[in-house]
Amino acid sequence: MSTVRVTLERVGPCAYDATDALGNTMRLAGSAELDQQIRERLPDASVFPETLPLLENSGPGFRPMALLLISLAGCSALDLGLILARQRQDVRGLTIVADGTRADATPAPYTHIILTFTVRGPVDPVALSRAAELAVRKYCSVADTLKPEITVVTRVAELGG
Repeated sequence: MSTVRVTLERVGPCAYDATDALGNTMRLAGSAELDQQIRERLPDASVFPETLPLLENSGPGFRPMALLLISLAGCSALDLGLILARQRQDVRGLTIVADGTRADATPAPYTHIILTFTVRGPVDPVALSRAAELAVRKYCSVADTLKPEITVVTRVAELGG
């Protein structure tokens, strides 16, 4: 079995920079409306710049299966950000690592996916865990699109302020 990993790092209220193991980077962002909803609820809006600098692609491009992981992690991240903002949680940073295990076959679909959410800031661990589950299981359209045979596991990690 092969494993694919992508990492999303929060760079704005509703924006994430995605990186794969080959060093490819891209930005994933929610709508301007969602950005504004989250920005209005941030305890400290100065944590994020008003406008983000453009990225330069540092590799040949993302593979399609890595993009699927980015889509799943990104969709979950956007939903998680909104849930935590609505709860007035003081999220200072959010990183999502998606690890996907693929079958040794052709085609080679994912058979197991682990999403690890790492939050920086004084966030209630119980609220974080519940919000991560809700983001993936209830609100993420990408997760809902995946076949039921694929196991998606969520884990959370908290780093202090």
